[in-house]
Amino acid sequence: MLKQEQAEKTYKIDEESLLEENLITIREYFSCTMVQKGNQAIFTFENGQRFRICVQAIGK
Repeated sequence: MLKQEQAEKTYKIDEESLLEENLITIREYFSCTMVQKGNQAIFTFENGQRFRICVQAIGK
């Protein structure tokens, strides 16, 4: 088993997986409809507000 400090240096995640982890967290705090497609998601709230989140790797 890797120690925490080792895992932080070697762990890799792709864009879609990172977005899914964020969506899980957002669902815990907000009530909205979420539609995910690839590396982005659209949120629609009951009051009509809409937001789009996009996760894009910018480094290694």
